[in-house]
Amino acid sequence: MLKELLEITRSYRRFDGNRRISDSELREIAGSVRLCPSAANLQRVKVKIVNDSLQNNAVFGELSFAAYLKDWKGPEEHERPVAYFVLLTEREPDVNLAIDVGICAEAIVLSARERGIGACMFRSFNKDSLSQKLGTEGLIPALVIAFGYPAETVVLDEARDNDLKYYRDADGVHHVPKLSLDDIVIE
Repeated sequence: MLKELLEITRSYRRFDGNRRISDSELREIAGSVRLCPSAANLQRVKVKIVNDSLQNNAVFGELSFAAYLKDWKGPEEHERPVAYFVLLTEREPDVNLAIDVGICAEAIVLSARERGIGACMFRSFNKDSLSQKLGTEGLIPALVIAFGYPAETVVLDEARDNDLKYYRDADGVHHVPKLSLDDIVIE
């Protein structure tokens, strides 16, 4: 159910570069955006689907991966994402629009994971450069979501001493500390 889907929906950063995702499947995933609630029902989030080698390379070159993993420069070529969504808005997001982008992004990521596809969201990129490379001038990139079939193991751990930094162990398993329920519920 939803809890199990949330437990397996992680930020995957290494993918099986040999397994492509069809354009039709990406369009179905993008369709989740139109079902999302939005402030005043304005539906201001648009999706640019990127699913070809040339544009994939352009998007990949704009992204910064995993700030906590200091000695890791990002995935090897055979582990790179095979597709991307660039979530676009007509203006810089205010609070309501930023929330709308977040709601749409989570719906997209859950929709992808339900199909066995992993994802990772990015806010660290050059908006102007990305927009120019993708030909989306006039629209502002608010978020990039990378997709692929996961090629790494990601596990959830209980956070200790409020240390929330993710890390990889000696076996390459990616660990994500999470606060306990008691830590997040205010009595």
